[in-house]
Amino acid sequence: MIITAFFAIAITGCELFVIGSTQRRTPVIERSQRSSAGVVHVFKAEIDSGNTTAATELMVGPTGRPLLAVEKYELADDLVRWRAVMAGVAISETRVDTVSESVHDVTITLDYIRKMQFGTLRKDGQWWITKITDLRRK
Repeated sequence: MIITAFFAIAITGCELFVIGSTQRRTPVIERSQRSSAGVVHVFKAEIDSGNTTAATELMVGPTGRPLLAVEKYELADDLVRWRAVMAGVAISETRVDTVSESVHDVTITLDYIRKMQFGTLRKDGQWWITKITDLRRK
């Protein structure tokens, strides 16, 4: 009798059912240059607002060298195309692939349909965009 009562108390104290959602929550990504995903979200926000000058300021060369004025000018056509693709469309997923400690590849999914990959580089404690690839065109 005592064993049965102890067993009943032990079972009722255990979690048999989970009330609520068991899905893991996606982490909030801060829009800043303190993370590789954050700099991509800042770039997207600048493109959304039509501020292509600020968007190009977030980009550097593959070695971390700041872009020359000529290189920024040559990016103008690409920025118009990226704005047509990205402007006003929500980012539905962000994935970060660590290539090395200072190089990450960030893939964003726009509105669950289109994927774009951003090469990012850490330089002087901040993250910069080095390359943008539209994965739909591959």
